[in-house]
Amino acid sequence: MDLAIVDAVFRYGAVTGLVMFALILLRDHRTLWPGRLGVATALCTAGYLICSVTDHHSWVEMILRPACIANAVFVWLFGLSLFEDRFRPGRWHWGLLAFVLVRGQWNMVMGPIGGPLLPHYLDGVHQVILIALGGHLAWVAWRGRADDLVETRRRFRLIFIAFLTLMMLVVGSYELALNAESPAAALQALQAFAIWFVVVFMLVRATTLSADAIFFPAEQPVRVSEPSAPSAAAQIAQRDLATLERWIANGDGLYTAALTIGGLADQLKIPEHRVRRLINRELGFRNFNDFLNQYRIEEAKVRLRDPELARLPILTIAMDLGYGSIGPFNRAFKEREEMTPSTYRLGSGD
Repeated sequence: MDLAIVDAVFRYGAVTGLVMFALILLRDHRTLWPGRLGVATALCTAGYLICSVTDHHSWVEMILRPACIANAVFVWLFGLSLFEDRFRPGRWHWGLLAFVLVRGQWNMVMGPIGGPLLPHYLDGVHQVILIALGGHLAWVAWRGRADDLVETRRRFRLIFIAFLTLMMLVVGSYELALNAESPAAALQALQAFAIWFVVVFMLVRATTLSADAIFFPAEQPVRVSEPSAPSAAAQIAQRDLATLERWIANGDGLYTAALTIGGLADQLKIPEHRVRRLINRELGFRNFNDFLNQYRIEEAKVRLRDPELARLPILTIAMDLGYGSIGPFNRAFKEREEMTPSTYRLGSGD
């Protein structure tokens, strides 16, 4: 079969799937950041697939070029939103997107009107940024695997890292080939197939009835309802939950520095896989650090409001609650209270 036909089948099949994926996200997840970023990623990737095979001076290229340029940044942001439950794009994220867009469009806009052109070395900077984004996303996926309480997402992290590396090699090779007179047809078809494969996987996840479809958080924590006559497994789960709740009520273990889920399992004398399932399904947490921070920050608020502790340094409070330094404590506190611990202590938390 002609490689051009193979390429067209997978390329435009992927474009169709990406549009469907964007519509599903708009319907079901438009109020969540992963949903919004997923829509942008799907549409930009569809634009990239079309731009890759169009004439660089055509009207289609002119219209879709911004989407092609922004695609890698949106893929990065979408990945972060999937693997970091409390992720919210900040100013520097949008600043990076603006830089990539301006750099990519500047010469195309300024060239015809005789304006100043950007130096060629910025092309290299752009490629370095894209490689760095892929590397950072792989690192985020790897870093969070131990604390991830969503079993399907935890398994997916390693698959994602391996496939992301392969995709970076394929797309990077394709981009380099574009500098030649014409990219190899086999490489072009491989690029289309790789993206099509990802799209099919995401569509399958997005159309399942699971509350955790494509790893988006459920609107409310889901607690397992017990049958009227508990089975042996249900009785074990009830005992495990009672043990965990006693440990939380005691409090001391929550403030152990560098506590891991394996360490907690050892303290509770419960197998680690059961502790993961317990915290996720019964308490509604998707990440172990989020579980710890929930209780630690509540205790921090009590101590910050205590007049007798008014002169106690915030660093001391952070260390007493199990944080190794002030940075993670400040970030966790601000995520939940939308203010710094020092601002809260001054009375803004009342």
